[in-house]
Amino acid sequence: MIQQVLACFDAYARAHGTRDSILPASRVTPREEQRAFDELRHAIELLRGTTEEDDSPSGRPDRGR
Repeated sequence: MIQQVLACFDAYARAHGTRDSILPASRVTPREEQRAFDELRHAIELLRGTTEEDDSPSGRPDRGR
């Protein structure tokens, strides 16, 4: 899971960094940058869900009890 988050972060960082590139071939569209951000957010949500399950004594997500 952590590997996936890191890969998505790297992809988003590259997309964000090339947004204003002076080389037209290396620019990304706002849609591509948004897609990379959405994939990063999704990977983080999956990681958080896994972490919450691991922290719960019964192996199920904690419901605030």
